[in-house]
Amino acid sequence: MEFPNWFANTGARDNFRKFLDPYKGQPDLQFLQLGAYTGDATVWLLDNILTDSTSHLTDVDTWEGSDEYAHEQMNFSEVESVYDSKTESYANLTKFKGTTLEWLKAAPLEYYDFVYIDADHTATGVLLDAELSYLSTKRGGIMAFDDYLWSEGKGAHLEPKMGINAFLGRHTYELEIIFNGYQMWVVKL
Repeated sequence: MEFPNWFANTGARDNFRKFLDPYKGQPDLQFLQLGAYTGDATVWLLDNILTDSTSHLTDVDTWEGSDEYAHEQMNFSEVESVYDSKTESYANLTKFKGTTLEWLKAAPLEYYDFVYIDADHTATGVLLDAELSYLSTKRGGIMAFDDYLWSEGKGAHLEPKMGINAFLGRHTYELEIIFNGYQMWVVKL
């Protein structure tokens, strides 16, 4: 089965190129991706940015999907199999199958250079991922939120924007917004 490449189709790849290119080939980088889906962003990061053998990416996903309309027709065992086949050759990748909360509650403080938040799309879920990721992001590190403007029309509490805005409001003087569009990108000051 073919799965959509939301990484390429929503412009996310363009933002990755624009904001992460300065990291290309640097040693000892730590990147975290919350929500990995079929691994399109994973492969791009490993092939284009985390090219030094000492740099590392961790992907966290349940591979169970959610109650979003786009997920209703998907078999997430197949989604995970596609992810596994795309990523099996990368030595500098850790796959964690579980919830973001399970990973983030044990994550070290100020450890990650980049955190990509694209897991639970509810306002509460995004806010929790953002707050816990913030603690694990280094000063000067980047946090990026996917689907800032995404909506299925089921209410703001079921959309990322409300949670992201709450996070931004709580950390107004601790973040610099570097991109505001379909995605939201910030630097931790």
